[in-house]
Amino acid sequence: MDGGNVPGEACMWGHPGCSVPKDSVYKSILHTKMEPYYQMYLFGAPRLCKPNMESIRFEMKRIIDDDDLFGRWASEQDLITSAECWGDNMKRIDEAKRIYQYFYILEALLRADCCQDWSKLSKELKGMLFKSEVYSDYKTDEVLCVLHAFTMIMQQDWTKQKKAENLELLRRQWLFMKYYYSVMTRHIVGVKWTSFIDVSKTVMKSSQSFMPHMHIYFCGLMDYADELNLDRKHRRMLDKTIVEMQDIVNRTEPSDMLYELCDTLFPEDFQRMLREHRPKSYKEMEDESRRKDELIKLMDEQKNQLQNELDKTREVLQRMIVTAIPIEDVDAELMKYPPSMAWELLCKLNESPILNGIEVWHNAYPALLNKYRDRLVDSMNQQKQMVESVKTAIERPTNYYNYEAGATHDDKRHQLLLSEDREKTLRQKQTGQIEYERHL
Repeated sequence: MDGGNVPGEACMWGHPGCSVPKDSVYKSILHTKMEPYYQMYLFGAPRLCKPNMESIRFEMKRIIDDDDLFGRWASEQDLITSAECWGDNMKRIDEAKRIYQYFYILEALLRADCCQDWSKLSKELKGMLFKSEVYSDYKTDEVLCVLHAFTMIMQQDWTKQKKAENLELLRRQWLFMKYYYSVMTRHIVGVKWTSFIDVSKTVMKSSQSFMPHMHIYFCGLMDYADELNLDRKHRRMLDKTIVEMQDIVNRTEPSDMLYELCDTLFPEDFQRMLREHRPKSYKEMEDESRRKDELIKLMDEQKNQLQNELDKTREVLQRMIVTAIPIEDVDAELMKYPPSMAWELLCKLNESPILNGIEVWHNAYPALLNKYRDRLVDSMNQQKQMVESVKTAIERPTNYYNYEAGATHDDKRHQLLLSEDREKTLRQKQTGQIEYERHL
């Protein structure tokens, strides 16, 4: 593969490096010659997947893009075994960047339209990953997590371009995402730590790029803390770490950049955990407090406006009484208002010292007081009855309807039976049929 030539290319054409026509015959021969190398590349053979494999990766990418048969070949391969082989390779050769080389394998599978039963594969991977006793090798678990993420991305109804963008986002953010996977699978992957306390402290002390996404890890930790099987001492230590992390999350503006990706990887849990556990940042709390203040201010303004309107109405009614307009007209004006408002206006009118000296008002007030008190009480009783009716309707068991045998939709209700009466009716029919047969 050195010099940019495909193995066997010089033998086929006699001139190394010459421009080769890429017809169907050439591509078939190319695939046949390259299949052993594909096998080594996909399954992480140490001979091919060395620590510094950038030149190999670029050469393989060029060849795979020319090979139309690679996707069909890859669709028949065991990707779980491939991931396990890569994990074993990384275990034997301690190379921190090796996991990112595996991402390029998945990128090649996506680009070549590799087609597998991604749903079945992801379920199998999830079953393996959620049993920490299956794999004690944190590197193998890490590669399996990457493969699980890939299968979840491949199941989405997205364009190939969007799938590639999300896979690239996963690759760029994997240093953080492996800690989130650790929480979600309830055992640590990708690092040598043996305690979630150490993992959480690492998340808090890592680069600033973690800070906008720390609330994602925090939500997972809060949701699954009880399932980590910690003893009392380590649980107290974890609780202390959680408090420290929450303070950092509160002071950090959260980012939603990983939301779509995380929701894709864990569709049953991610949004629920955000709703239940994500603490509000200081800025969010300030914004919420400001909105509450604005709402209170608006309510006060409306209350003052309503009070001003009531005061104006009371002044009009008072002038009507002072100018000897009949009390019946005053009563008719009060009736235009809701019971509670009319009651308040009537009480305010009676507090006026000017009206206390008017005999007509003094004589009419007791009857008006009784009338509007009864109206107010009736209104309150109606509201109470309405609430009780709604509550009764909610608590009432649902009646199911069944059609009699032979009934059609056009028969409507005359052939419908309540489910609770159905058995009784059937028994009556059976009894009637027996009596009829006896008469025969």
